Amino acid sequence: MKSKNEKIVYFAAAIRGDRVIAEETIENIVSYIKNLGFTVLNEHVGAKDPIASFGDKIGKRKESLTAEDIEKQDISWLDKSTHVIAEISGASTGTGREIEYARTKGFFNKIPAKILCVYRKDREFYASPMIRGMTQDKYPNVKICSYENTKDLEKIINGFLEV
Repeated sequence: MKSKNEKIVYFAAAIRGDRVIAEETIENIVSYIKNLGFTVLNEHVGAKDPIASFGDKIGKRKESLTAEDIEKQDISWLDKSTHVIAEISGASTGTGREIEYARTKGFFNKIPAKILCVYRKDREFYASPMIRGMTQDKYPNVKICSYENTKDLEKIINGFLEV
């Protein structure tokens, strides 16, 4: 069995899209994963101002960040990740791209990743059917789960990360 330190997590959630899940909830998810002992490459997603925090992390001011800066860094982090956890309760084209990139990167001689997509049960209508429709028989490295509360979500994350 792998040790916790061998699992590297990339956390995806809406930043500019439908950020319906309060920043505090996203911050709590990131903190929870870190408290379990896992590295979260892009923990800035849980920050109050995730774009400014991202800029700080790569040594640029928020105002000077380019789309290319963000795409290049996110792909670099995705390439290093072994596990991707995506909160999909709100619409985000960026999160969708991150999920699909992670799902297929193993086919391109990159570190394969396991993907967990979670959404609040009361937001099922808004969680993309293109993602929710990815069944494990067709997409064995992708798992989709709904949750009702923090305890549900923690249990799902624990199972996914084999805690």
